[in-house]
Amino acid sequence: MNYEKVQLLINNSKELDKAGGIFTVNSFRKCNALTLTLKDKKADADRINEAIKIIKKNTNLMSNFRGNNLFTTAITISLENDMKSSFKELMNIYEKLKSFFFANQYLILASIVIFNARNRVNIDDAVKNTKAVYEEMRKNHRFLTGHEDISAAAMIATTSTNIEITLSETEECYEALRSSGFSAGNNTQSLSHILPLFNGSAYEKAIRVLKIQNALRDNKVPLKNYSIPLLGVAAFINDDPNIFAKEVREVADRLKQENGFGMFALGSTIRNMIATGLVASDYINRLNDADNQKLINTTNNITLTIQLAIEVAAASASAGAAAAAASSSSGS
Repeated sequence: MNYEKVQLLINNSKELDKAGGIFTVNSFRKCNALTLTLKDKKADADRINEAIKIIKKNTNLMSNFRGNNLFTTAITISLENDMKSSFKELMNIYEKLKSFFFANQYLILASIVIFNARNRVNIDDAVKNTKAVYEEMRKNHRFLTGHEDISAAAMIATTSTNIEITLSETEECYEALRSSGFSAGNNTQSLSHILPLFNGSAYEKAIRVLKIQNALRDNKVPLKNYSIPLLGVAAFINDDPNIFAKEVREVADRLKQENGFGMFALGSTIRNMIATGLVASDYINRLNDADNQKLINTTNNITLTIQLAIEVAAASASAGAAAAAASSSSGS
């Protein structure tokens, strides 16, 4: 494991603690630190705080760009040379999506996915395809598919070279996962959105997912609940699930020593997900072109697609954690 990447995450986390307000949920800070680290970027608190001012100046209090999305959006545009024009472009994508979807907080995540892909896809096509993918998800799983799946739809819309085949494989993978013991639910569905990115039959993919799931569990760093989709990445980038899981355990133990990553500040679910994302990213960097082609051949950018899958899983997980925390506090 390249521990320079772990240190970059820790440094980014400390820098992000200087950005945003006191109401920014810790899981959002840590998952955004992961996103920056996956991009090999250093957080800049001053630019992020300036980005927050730009967003607030151009939106009202009830905007979906506020709340938990404020921090993620600010970090996104802080990486651009012209933050003001970048935010206008991002808002334009959001408005285009609103012509197909009811406004909701998850629409911001989908907007960011498309915004980050704007130099390699046609935005209007990506928006329309996001809607088409989402509707197909709803057709197959009406009661499972919700707003939280829109960002996954955007991921498929901006990376798949054949959306029809990808959607067909998604359903095959979902059924294979169910037959392999995964429960019916949105987390399993989210995992099935990742699996079509990789080569192999649906059954073979389900078996590989089970192996990595068991290895992580045996090493006491299981992926649970909203972090389950990361199994879809971890399963295919290693030759030995147990070695991979041991590296995740080492990274998780290292992170646990840092302020803000402990049991009470963050919890094991998000920490294990971040550790898995870091190790997965390190493995991806070791792959050569031949390895890449063996892994995946239905996308327009292999490495970027795998990185995006991790980012979408992290964003969805942090949103899920925040929602769970809000529900817990309101019920107490």
